Amino acid sequence: MDEKKVIARFQPQAWINNYAVDVDPEGAVEFDVTADIERMGRDEALALKDNSDDSDMLAKSASAPEWIRSWTGPFYVNVQQSVRSYFGQVA
Repeated sequence: MDEKKVIARFQPQAWINNYAVDVDPEGAVEFDVTADIERMGRDEALALKDNSDDSDMLAKSASAPEWIRSWTGPFYVNVQQSVRSYFGQVA
């Protein structure tokens, strides 16, 4: 049986005419944030919302690829559904 993991997905963006627009990534966009989520605890993790300051903090995770950790432009992180699945919550 596969070990359960929480996978975050990073979406890089660039400012174009004062709008944050999705751009092509410079490498892998998915990374394992299970350890980060475990440190948060169940309640705090389940409160995470995609594209929020709290979920965006995961881009600095030690498990994120270097290009993600050093990204200087706008971005968002999707992790909410993966967290819910990890803790056995229904969508």
